[in-house]
Amino acid sequence: MPEDVAPIEAIDITLQLAAAFGQGSGHLLMEADALRPAYDAYLAHIERAVPFWDTDALTSVNVMRALGSFAAHHALTAGRVVITRTDTAAALDAIMRNRAAPLGRCPLTGR
Repeated sequence: MPEDVAPIEAIDITLQLAAAFGQGSGHLLMEADALRPAYDAYLAHIERAVPFWDTDALTSVNVMRALGSFAAHHALTAGRVVITRTDTAAALDAIMRNRAAPLGRCPLTGR
């Protein structure tokens, strides 16, 4: 018998994005607050993304993987194997410069 699927909530998206960041960062550890800069930057967009998540998730997940990869690179370049808030903030800055709002409204569709 198929399982009932609960509607997606903002916490589900948040957890999926955190998992994607971890996939991008590989085997590096993270300080407990390392994801805070990304969470603070995208929190307002996550709630708005809920109704469209089934169709729009892939792009946002890939952006978070890239964010994790960049944060890991930033930490390793500094000679550390633990990702910090500073690493995530640097990665977020680079991602935002390359794409103004990865989880924001699409300039073409308005979603």
